[in-house]
Amino acid sequence: MDRSPDRRTARRRLLVLALPIAAGFAAAFAFLPHDPAEVARIADAPTALLVAGAIAAWTLLTPALVSGTLLAAATGLLLGGAAGMPVALLGATLGGIVAFGVARRFGRGPAEALAGERVTRLRQRVERRPLLAIVIARAAPGSPATVLNYAVGLTRVRLRHFVAGSLIGGAPRVLAYTALGGAAADRALWPAVAALALLTLLGVAGLAVARRRRTAAPLPAPP
Repeated sequence: MDRSPDRRTARRRLLVLALPIAAGFAAAFAFLPHDPAEVARIADAPTALLVAGAIAAWTLLTPALVSGTLLAAATGLLLGGAAGMPVALLGATLGGIVAFGVARRFGRGPAEALAGERVTRLRQRVERRPLLAIVIARAAPGSPATVLNYAVGLTRVRLRHFVAGSLIGGAPRVLAYTALGGAAADRALWPAVAALALLTLLGVAGLAVARRRRTAAPLPAPP
């Protein structure tokens, strides 16, 4: 194993970056409401306060790796589906930008120092067609958007490509989960059915595109 000072320094820097992220996740898990009924009770607060609080929560909790699915559903519970959709989309974008910026500022150098050949080739492929790569990654079912925000920040992809790709690939899912949360709050059957149908369709389409992409453009073989 390579014990060169540069690699040891890179590992330490990545550990320093990971510790506050893990601490933020632990704090969110410990102190945020876990019961949807608790979240719904907060909805009695003034709308302006709820909107500001939801955007702040997205901005702070997305970099702490709190699931966007939960945040979107909570936004729908608090604000309703229609009113919550633009708030959730703005919050998800701001939170993603914060995570991207943290990774770009503090993690890209160490990550490049530690990357093996396969990771380097994958990163280069993403950097060649960044918008398409991010759209596909965000649309793929089961793709953890919170981790993806950091992963893209470790590459040389430009911020505008990251934001555009995240919106194109991730907005439908964010909006669907927000609508689902709003439907649950209103006990509305058909909006919930429509949101679930959209999520199913997005999952099937994302899986098909991701599989086709992997088949059409496999990683190049090592020299």
